[in-house]
Amino acid sequence: MEYYTELIKLRREHPAFRMTTAEQVAGHLKFDKTEPGLISYSLTDNANGDAWKEIKVIFNGSAETREVKVPKGDWTVVAEDGRIKASGLSTTRGGKLAVAPVSALILAREK
Repeated sequence: MEYYTELIKLRREHPAFRMTTAEQVAGHLKFDKTEPGLISYSLTDNANGDAWKEIKVIFNGSAETREVKVPKGDWTVVAEDGRIKASGLSTTRGGKLAVAPVSALILAREK
């Protein structure tokens, strides 16, 4: 129940997750090149007036931990390995990050 409460809170607090038109999404959505089993994209440029400049969402659909490259910078880890907290779980500087099997990694940065 706590996971879904935090997921709803994340959506409520961040307008980037509430874009309503295809044009809005197309203007801010950028997919990354990945290997099979991974989907990675960013919502950029303070999408829909969001305080976060960039939100990176990575899905690992494989049964193995995968490593992804995230641009260097100050990132807040919002979701990781089945845990989520709208205010952030931890921070990272980017670079090579591990994504647990069959999970999502959501990162955000303000600058």
